Amino acid sequence: MAYFAEMGRLAVKLGNSAQEVVLSADPRRAAQIRREDDAMDELHGHLFTVLMDHEWKHGVAAAVDVTLLGRYYERFADHAVEVGRRVVFQATGDSSGLAPR
Repeated sequence: MAYFAEMGRLAVKLGNSAQEVVLSADPRRAAQIRREDDAMDELHGHLFTVLMDHEWKHGVAAAVDVTLLGRYYERFADHAVEVGRRVVFQATGDSSGLAPR
């Protein structure tokens, strides 16, 4: 439960960051979203460690639910990263999604 609570918190933060950069068109701030997404990626990866542990005793249905929910959070975060990448492109013409120096 704690992992999902943290993933939810990060998803809200990333969603707010995406909104902020759309409104501000700040390419430097937009590029930061990619770094903020790293925490979500780590949590998503950790869920697989938990699921693959021999101590998992919650059954297949729970494993499927955990896998799907983790994936949905991770994809939501990926969409926020894509918003940031597009804001960088709109502001700078740089299709790499990196902020100008």
